[in-house]
Amino acid sequence: MQQMLQPATTRRSRAAMIVILPMVFLLLGLALRFLAFRMSRPELDPSGFIQSMCRWDCGWYIKLAQTGYDPYPVPSRINAGNWAFFPFYPLLVGAVRTLLPFPTIVTATIVSLLTTYAAAIAAWPLFNKDLHAYTLYAAYLLSGPFSFYFTSFLTEPMFVLTMTLVFVMLARANYLGAGLATAFLSATRIVGVFAALSLVLQAALDHRADTGSWRGLIPAFLKHPNLLLAIFIAPLGAFAYMAFLHFYVGDGLAFQHVQRAWGRPFGNPVFFVWQGLTSWPSEGYWPTSSQWLALAATIGIALTITLAVRRQWAQALFAAIALILPLFAGLASMIRFTSAMVPIVVMTMQVLASRRWLFVLSLVLIVALGYLIPLAWLGNNVALV
Repeated sequence: MQQMLQPATTRRSRAAMIVILPMVFLLLGLALRFLAFRMSRPELDPSGFIQSMCRWDCGWYIKLAQTGYDPYPVPSRINAGNWAFFPFYPLLVGAVRTLLPFPTIVTATIVSLLTTYAAAIAAWPLFNKDLHAYTLYAAYLLSGPFSFYFTSFLTEPMFVLTMTLVFVMLARANYLGAGLATAFLSATRIVGVFAALSLVLQAALDHRADTGSWRGLIPAFLKHPNLLLAIFIAPLGAFAYMAFLHFYVGDGLAFQHVQRAWGRPFGNPVFFVWQGLTSWPSEGYWPTSSQWLALAATIGIALTITLAVRRQWAQALFAAIALILPLFAGLASMIRFTSAMVPIVVMTMQVLASRRWLFVLSLVLIVALGYLIPLAWLGNNVALV
């Protein structure tokens, strides 16, 4: 009897840790970012903390949550509408704000914290019961160097949550669940639609593993109604937004065409990365913003190749597309894109947790950077945009 009780007790203890650890890091992250705010903005009232963390695209999302999408032409006659921003997360926040008596940014911060907390818990199946790696991941999301992305009003919280659900469902061969998660992912950010390709690839790999052959792949797909429905559902989020834009502003690709208003270039990703890496500072040795962005892109691609080497093909395919595709428009936001790429972050945390000393060192470094990097965010460091 005692031997039977021990595994049950262990499972309950582990379940409690899975829920409690992210909450601890959520509270720690709030404290670290608030300390960074007080150190960088001592003249401001403490009540300005949440608003101060809302920077760059956050302002666009607030407007979107409050008033919806711009008509065409934009009433203020500015040179850009807000069609570049995909609808699911800001409209979700907009719906929640009608239920709560708070300013939009406060509501959005609460929703982001809860969404990222849920994303951390949802990721547990990806760690193969490795509690150390899971601890590092929860710390990274909620109190780490880029936690301001995941806890303010940007799309990163929902992007991470829906991406996590896609790969958890695929790991369980739940194709319909993965298709539904991909639909929401594709309504959160344009690259999310390419998770549909990962769904198809994983289904093909599962067929190969079950039968030992690629033969009969297409007939097997056609006999699997849940898989066919999943493939059909997966891109619906993006398609629904395109249909809305077509009827609302007369351009189903307005999210792409509006990029010209920001002067985004279009060119060779290799050229952009090389140009960024060789943009040396005019004085001193501290890397330029372009170098940081190019380094983030290089690291992201290197980690994606590592995923492929480890035969995590579906994750590697999505990460490759989601990181390389934006590079055709330059290096902008590559730190943000790389830091939110769930498959490569999960793999990195598993590697860092492989040795006890490395785990401890990594946890300390993640928490320390969780204070230092927000100082740069509050200081308008353009590499972090």
